[in-house]
Amino acid sequence: MMKTLIFIITCLFSYSTFAETSLWRVSKEGKQLFLGGTVHLLAKEDLPFPVAFDQAYERADTVVFETDMAALSDPQIQMRLISLLSYQDGRLLNQLISPGLYAALNSYLTERNMMPNMFIAMKPAGVMLTMLAIEFKRLGISQAGADSFYYQQAIADGKAVLALESIDTHLRFISHMGEGNEEQFLRQTLDDMKETEMMMKAIVQHWKRGDVHGLELDVIQDMKLNYPHMYQSLLVERNQQWLPQIKRMLDDDDVELVLVGAGHLIGADGILKTLVDQGYRIEQQ
Repeated sequence: MMKTLIFIITCLFSYSTFAETSLWRVSKEGKQLFLGGTVHLLAKEDLPFPVAFDQAYERADTVVFETDMAALSDPQIQMRLISLLSYQDGRLLNQLISPGLYAALNSYLTERNMMPNMFIAMKPAGVMLTMLAIEFKRLGISQAGADSFYYQQAIADGKAVLALESIDTHLRFISHMGEGNEEQFLRQTLDDMKETEMMMKAIVQHWKRGDVHGLELDVIQDMKLNYPHMYQSLLVERNQQWLPQIKRMLDDDDVELVLVGAGHLIGADGILKTLVDQGYRIEQQ
């Protein structure tokens, strides 16, 4: 893991060492917007959100999200996602992974009082998301993150809302996780489930404090090491697609609050570093 002075300088840029949250003001030539890193689900004790998020929301004319937030809660879209997360061509998961790994997945289900063979028709992404849902429910992690909260607030207040990618693109990225790399992906997922509580507590603490270095270690470096294909598709590729849109927002006088998963903002491939490299001023709030 990169813990050198070079990492600190290149990742923190001109940010205050004692900054309090994962929110940044981006500006250039008198134009500005706010970039907020989010954790999509939280425990009750993790609330309320840092006050800087409320302040940025009040200043924003438009709130921008990763995808169409209304579509995410549409029952038809949810059914479509379920279909995309399952094999539709006759394949079964136990044909694509080793017998030992499939048995370990069934043991996990038994330990959690779930039906064996529940994963039989699921793609790796479906297995991972189902396991996370099981763990989050067990740990009481059920509160809406900043993206869901401020979406509802923006609708209530009549603020404009935008999305960086279509719901079709969003579902495609999610459903393809682990494809072609099923064995390694699911072995790592199974190992990670044992540490869900510890990992989530650490990530939320880093997020609330705006601890970029901690997030880099626990999110970015872990993902690069254990889920390299997912890192490339879920973070790097999407960052590259979002950046031109974010830069165009800085061409007008409106102020936007852009809310995306915190992992998209930090690290060598993160949105913040790219903006700094291209001459934008970044100030952590």
